[in-house]
Amino acid sequence: MAHIIPEEFAERINNYLKDEASALIDSLQTVAPTSIRLNPKKHVDFKDIENVPWCDTGFYLANRPVFTLDPLFQAGCYYVQEAASMFLGFALKQTINSDEQLTALDLCAAPGGKSTHILSSISDDSTLISNEIIPNRNKTLRENLTKWGYANSIVTQNDAAQIASSGIMFDVIVVDAPCSGEGLFRKDPAAIDEWSVENVNLCSSRQSSILDDIKNCLNQNGLLFYSTCTYEPSENDDQVALLISSGEFECIQLKDIPNGITQTKFGYQFYPHKTKGEGFYLSVLRKTSESFSSREKSKSKQSKSIADQYLTAYLKSPDDFSALQFKDLVLAIPHHTYSLFQQVNSKLHIKSVGLTLGTPKGKDFIPAHELALSTELNHSIKRIELSREDALIYMKCDAIKVDSDYKGWAVVTFENQSLGWIKLVPGRVNNYFPKELRIKMDIK
Repeated sequence: MAHIIPEEFAERINNYLKDEASALIDSLQTVAPTSIRLNPKKHVDFKDIENVPWCDTGFYLANRPVFTLDPLFQAGCYYVQEAASMFLGFALKQTINSDEQLTALDLCAAPGGKSTHILSSISDDSTLISNEIIPNRNKTLRENLTKWGYANSIVTQNDAAQIASSGIMFDVIVVDAPCSGEGLFRKDPAAIDEWSVENVNLCSSRQSSILDDIKNCLNQNGLLFYSTCTYEPSENDDQVALLISSGEFECIQLKDIPNGITQTKFGYQFYPHKTKGEGFYLSVLRKTSESFSSREKSKSKQSKSIADQYLTAYLKSPDDFSALQFKDLVLAIPHHTYSLFQQVNSKLHIKSVGLTLGTPKGKDFIPAHELALSTELNHSIKRIELSREDALIYMKCDAIKVDSDYKGWAVVTFENQSLGWIKLVPGRVNNYFPKELRIKMDIK
């Protein structure tokens, strides 16, 4: 279906791109490619799919499947992500030390594409704060991070000014800024309806405010990754120019840029007529000025408690975690993440931290869905493999049959990937897949 492109947008594109403008506008009438990024800790084998040139774990699909009905998607084995956005991983790979303990922030994190990519790029003893101010988008972010299965994260719900005033300092900050959305015209026609010159100007002003707030949270020599899904210079290079003109930042040039990606004065621009993806912009900056706020000294790990027994019972590396009992929940938090949590707990609105293990209930312990999907789950936990049909029935929260004499809690799997919990009791199988996540569509 042809998209009606706003005339004012076309005029602006003609001014920016000159001879290439018509090719870009024509490309917006084509079908957007479908791409996924694999989870490196949940190994699956996808055959005969085309690699995304700038992402080792990114692949194009020949057709767009119904992802809801793919158990491997539900298990967090891959993330459905627009290909150009995967360029963040390309930049991270060249600029950060993946063995170093880092404190990272994904400021505008929902729905979770950038956060999952950051978690796959930093070390296990680093910590990512994934922040999203809008409540319903924050919920989606948490759901996607649960699927991804990494424990070294904290999810917060704050604006940039609140984070800036907290005094928390970061080694890496990713700002995927709210923008006019021009790069999504082909993928999301609603972005066309919402576009206007007024909105471009509003977004530009908002981006400047966000960057002005958050830049002070970056340690000296820390890295700032600024991105948008627009072609608009006032939202891209012009924003970076302001940071550089302050004398606090320098622009970093990346190496071995794949063909088709356009290098601008301060960053890298993706156009759908030149690369197999949507419109996307990324710039990488290093903070050169001295940071006036200093990082608080990390506090020691939490002393042993009764909750520690659950670390040993459910985690493959329990010594890497601190246990925390919060209300009726038991949490497992990596040590570096726990230290950061101690710093931010009274300063930021925290929605989740680390890994939720479950809830003690009398002599029993009800394991959390998050634990089943975690890459930290103890391999000794009983696992029961399901067919695709049974896996989908399970994720509809319907009753399944299991041919096993085992009694107690077990993880159900599909192609050896965890989907969730069941409890086998005499005469029946209790389905513990979260009802709020259940598949509602017809699976036949």
